Amino acid sequence: MELEKRLGLYQVFLKIYEHNHGLLDEILQLENLSFPYLSSRVPTYVQGVVQEREVYLITNLVNGNTQTLFQPQKIWIIGRDRRLALTLKDQWISRHHAALQYVEKEGFYLIDLNSTNGTFVNGEPVFHRQLLKDGDQIRLGSLTISFFLAQSAQNLEPVSSEIVELMSESPLSHPPAPKPQNPPAKIEEENQPQQNGDKDTSVHQRQKPFASEETSPSTLLNLTPTQRSEILDRFLTSRQTSA
Repeated sequence: MELEKRLGLYQVFLKIYEHNHGLLDEILQLENLSFPYLSSRVPTYVQGVVQEREVYLITNLVNGNTQTLFQPQKIWIIGRDRRLALTLKDQWISRHHAALQYVEKEGFYLIDLNSTNGTFVNGEPVFHRQLLKDGDQIRLGSLTISFFLAQSAQNLEPVSSEIVELMSESPLSHPPAPKPQNPPAKIEEENQPQQNGDKDTSVHQRQKPFASEETSPSTLLNLTPTQRSEILDRFLTSRQTSA
């Protein structure tokens, strides 16, 4: 029901965008300024690994570096506190926001620790604890984390000696292709002024600058319901804060 209410409100939100492109640009700028994780090109992830009796996490949440985290109790706390296993610098995340816990023969659970802004899995709030599945999307504050689960391993067949030999003979890199000395004739013809008294309309003059293209709000229609709900949450929260 909560998600349906948010999606209904989002439809009104979208109609406003369709009639006011300037407002759309303002919101997009607000997203980039207020939520630095959104502009990050490297996706954040947590991978739970169960290998015989070893259980650990592999993640790039801490300072953007991929690390392997072992914990004797199999409990990893997430929050802003610097002493935690997963310390996140996000103003929307509580000091002790959530925890990941592995339970033998069951799996990895995500537990909300009475956080201020809540913990979500695939857009749904986590009130107590939730068993995670491979590919689940976790949202804490303004950060979205992909969760992966590795519970099985297999030994592969050895690579054939022919392929190993071929790999050893392969050069490290290919030399760059030589540049053509003369440009193609077609490009030269397009760069020449037109005859019969017409004005010069070269290729460069006919090209439209990309910066002048307006961002269309119709691109928001391609978002999933979960992404729409998240954008609406961040928009309303930012408006309340600025007010």
